[in-house]
Amino acid sequence: MSTLLQIDLPGRRRGTAAAAGPRSLMKPLARRVGRAIQDFRLIEDGDRILCAMSGGKDSYAMLHLLEYLRRRAPVRFELVAVTVDQGYRGFKTEVLERYFRETGFEYHIERTNIAEVIDDTMPLGDTHCSMCARLRRGVLYRLAPDLGCNKIALGHHADDLLETLLMSQFFNGEICSMPPILRARDGRNIVIRPLCYVWEDEIVRFVAEIGFPVICCACPACGDNSLKRKQMKNLLHKLESDHAGIKSSLLKALSNIRTAHLLDRRFLGDLSTVSGDNSEAKEDDRSEI
Repeated sequence: MSTLLQIDLPGRRRGTAAAAGPRSLMKPLARRVGRAIQDFRLIEDGDRILCAMSGGKDSYAMLHLLEYLRRRAPVRFELVAVTVDQGYRGFKTEVLERYFRETGFEYHIERTNIAEVIDDTMPLGDTHCSMCARLRRGVLYRLAPDLGCNKIALGHHADDLLETLLMSQFFNGEICSMPPILRARDGRNIVIRPLCYVWEDEIVRFVAEIGFPVICCACPACGDNSLKRKQMKNLLHKLESDHAGIKSSLLKALSNIRTAHLLDRRFLGDLSTVSGDNSEAKEDDRSEI
């Protein structure tokens, strides 16, 4: 029987903050990742986890925090850093390879022609990011069993979940986001998102604190402010600036769904039994006015 990873980290001692200087984000973020692991059973004893390493801030933070927890966990699990080189000119795989060697991580770099495939076959109306993500995910799904990994860890953080939620509603007409754990359609791979409780601005500060050698994906669409995800990011930033706490409320909403108060008939029971003089329905109507 597998054993769920449970991690208890020591609390910060009182009265030492001033003497210690600026507080490190390591332990607070590690606790957040540990809580996500426990809430959603992301990691169990014996897991061998493929950590998708793009070289960006999110993947560095994820790998570093998981390694920090691995060294302190009461259960055994392994990490393998995997980088998919999409073939864009200027992508500095040597920086990542040097980092993996110096830090002692087991790693694998897979070189592909994804950039060429995108340029030749990208459907009309699609974007580099969406197609590239699908192709990279396919490579990771193929590599995981070959490397003996039973789970794939992706560096999506809380802001990514909210941006996806808004994009799904605004552009796809559905309410969905990125789940913290997902069994892939191939039936073999399990995808986990350990950073689902961590905010992007925290990752930015954490990466600056540690000094990771962050590199650019070298994609020609990088930095394009017209992308839908970038627009959702700007919208969330504006809302949070005007009303502090909105992002936290949205994140909480993802785990507090009232299905009977939506329009999806699958969750509304037998509609034929709802009478016109239903007092509860009238009360709900009044509460919305």
